[in-house]
Amino acid sequence: MNFFFYLTPQAQEIVNLINKAKFSVKENVEFCRDKKFFGYVDFGKKFVICTSNIKNSGLDPKFYINETVYHESVHVAHHCNGYKPFGISKKDMPLPSNKLQDIKNSVIMSTASSQMEHEAYWMEDRPEKAVYVLKKYCF
Repeated sequence: MNFFFYLTPQAQEIVNLINKAKFSVKENVEFCRDKKFFGYVDFGKKFVICTSNIKNSGLDPKFYINETVYHESVHVAHHCNGYKPFGISKKDMPLPSNKLQDIKNSVIMSTASSQMEHEAYWMEDRPEKAVYVLKKYCF
């Protein structure tokens, strides 16, 4: 898988945890033909990263591949938690306006609640928190 070449040590740890949680890790599946998607997690316990979309976006692939791994790993933890949010207060997870807009866009395109997307967008810049929720809810 091409995205492995871009992973930070924390992202490598997260992918290992995702595998241990019995999620299959896939790259550039047919769903990724829609260029607006960078990744997703589904009920079939599939973790997908759309590496080609990230590389073709004009954005820094190393940064956005890792950020996508962190973000989607939070959704893996949501699945392990019965597909429920963790209950962190939004006031304890401040986000800039562009990420608040990203949450609105994500909720329209997914089955995740606004609270779950807020948690994922907040933790995508805090990989240590993503590792924590994976360990807490999946093991």
